Amino acid sequence: MDYLDRAVAGLTEGATPPSERDLKYAVLHLQAATEVLLKARLIGEHWSLAFRKINDADLEKFKRGDFESCNTDETIDRLSKIAQVEVSTKAREAITKLAKDRNALMHYGHTGSAYVVEARAAQVLDFLLGFINDELRPMLDGEFKKHFHSGWDGKKSLTPAKVYQKLESLELKGVHRELQAVDETMAELRLKLGRIEKLVDKRMKDLAGGLNSVRHRTVHCPDCRQMALVLGEDQGVNEPVACRFCLLEVHNPEVAAIDYIWRVTGEDNGQLNNCPVCKLDSLVLGAVTAEDEHEEIGICFNCNATYEMSTQVGATISNSGEAESK
Repeated sequence: MDYLDRAVAGLTEGATPPSERDLKYAVLHLQAATEVLLKARLIGEHWSLAFRKINDADLEKFKRGDFESCNTDETIDRLSKIAQVEVSTKAREAITKLAKDRNALMHYGHTGSAYVVEARAAQVLDFLLGFINDELRPMLDGEFKKHFHSGWDGKKSLTPAKVYQKLESLELKGVHRELQAVDETMAELRLKLGRIEKLVDKRMKDLAGGLNSVRHRTVHCPDCRQMALVLGEDQGVNEPVACRFCLLEVHNPEVAAIDYIWRVTGEDNGQLNNCPVCKLDSLVLGAVTAEDEHEEIGICFNCNATYEMSTQVGATISNSGEAESK
């Protein structure tokens, strides 16, 4: 929880947007907090699950911390398959990207822009607050009850004196302090998450004027998940696919289309096709634009020609870029 508190402090208590130094430590602390909290729940299921290779699990090594633990992806897989803890695709993607940011920072000394780090931090923090409340706090409650009831003879009533004596035990005091610390930190983090979300909202509002005229060719950005990735205006101009929120730029529209399917729609929901207008493999089926976030369409990431999902892939597309309805 201390890692988590420090991470959010770096994003909310300094300059706006955060300085490079604040971003660096925010990424490091948030990634460390995420890894520790996820593994805490995994260990709550069984200590052996923390080992990279479960067959190598050894209790004495575990107590000494002398072992190679599973990585973040493996932790999430085990939480899902063994502990039945649900981690949404969106949350998992944000956590994975955060881990990559941390590795890039450690090896190359740089992070993404302040805007993308803030947006991603908000996604991860939002997940962690729910995860702590739903998965970790109940573990502490269970630990408290276990210590409280241990040693009691069920046939004997609990007198006030005995209850007080039990509450004064070192074991219960320790668990109680942890519960208090979690509740206090959670209250602070909820307030700070609100501040980060307000920063994200403010930037989107600042961008709204410029985005209004391109709503028909604006989709979710794979990096920051904001509805701010603007496709090129026409195929004759060498204009990159660019996010106006986090400043991501992709100069190859086919790569941008593949990335969108991989990270936004998912392979089960999106398809990549050859565009009948510009002939590039950059036509995404199953995309959603800012024009109508409730309707899936086909849109080319190169020339932004569009058509309704009810039409055939080979439908004739008019010069205006709109599909002729059939």
